[in-house]
Amino acid sequence: MNPGEEWVELAIEAARLGGKTLKGYIGAVDPVSIEAKRLGDWVSSADLASEAAIIKLLSRKAPGHEVLSEEAGLVRRDKPSELRWIIDPLDGTTNFLRGFPIWAVSVALEHRPETNVKWGQIVAGAIHIPPTGETFWATVGGGAYADGMKITVGNGRPLRDSLLATGFPFRTRDMIDEYIKLFADVFRRCAGVRRAGAVAVDLCYTARGIFDGFWELDLAPWDLAAGALIIREAGGMVGDFHGDDDFLTTGDIVAGHPTIYNELTGIVKGYFPTKRQVDKSPG
Repeated sequence: MNPGEEWVELAIEAARLGGKTLKGYIGAVDPVSIEAKRLGDWVSSADLASEAAIIKLLSRKAPGHEVLSEEAGLVRRDKPSELRWIIDPLDGTTNFLRGFPIWAVSVALEHRPETNVKWGQIVAGAIHIPPTGETFWATVGGGAYADGMKITVGNGRPLRDSLLATGFPFRTRDMIDEYIKLFADVFRRCAGVRRAGAVAVDLCYTARGIFDGFWELDLAPWDLAAGALIIREAGGMVGDFHGDDDFLTTGDIVAGHPTIYNELTGIVKGYFPTKRQVDKSPG
C-alpha cells in the first residue's frame, strides 16, 4: 500500500490544526515574541504555537515518524524511520504579522526506504489556507484535490496569455540583480506576474490552474514539499532551474502546466546557467 494513502488524512488534519491555532493569534501576536532570523525573515509566537500543535498531533498519531520542521529542525525518534513529516507551520509569516490575508500551513510526508539518502519520495501532502478556508491535498498516484474536488493545472494556454507567480529571493539578496533581469524578461513575454509572498499558496493556485506557472530562487524544503506533489498530481511539472528533480536540495524551483513549465525553464536557465552548489537537505 502507498503510505501516502494511509497518512494523507493525518496530513490534512495537521494542516488544519495549524491553521486553527494561527487564527487565535490574528491581531494578538506579542511584538516581543517577533524575532528576525535574517533581513525580511521573521518568526513569532504564532509560528511556534502552530508548529508545537502539529508536532504534538503527529507524535501522538504517528509516534515512530521523524519530523522536519522550519523552526524545530529535524526531530528524530529512537529508531530510524522510513517516514518523515516536512512541515511549514506558517508560510507567509510577514503577511500574517502585517494583516495581509495570504498565508498557509503546509504538511508533507516523505517516504525514505533508504534513510541514508538526502531525500525520499513525497507521498502525501496537504496545504491549508486559513484566510480563504481552502484545503488542498494529494497522494502520489492518487490525484490532487481542493476541498474534495479533483483539480488539474491550466489548459495549456501559450506563455503570452499566461498568468504566472513568483517571489523575490530575500534569503539571497546578492542575486537580486540577475533575478530582476529574469523577472523583466518573463514579464515581457506573459500576460502578468503575481507576487503574493506565500509559496504554498502560489503552488496550490498553480495546481488549480489559477496560475499557469511559478518560479522562485532559494526556497526551503518545507516551502516546497507538499505543493510540489500537489502540482504533479494535478498534471503539472516541477523541477529545479535546470529541469532536474533537485529542487528540495537547492531550493530553486520552476513549476506549472507542462507547456509553460518547459518554456519557463528554458528562460530561467538562460539567466542561471550554472546550478547553484547548495544543499538544503537536513543531513
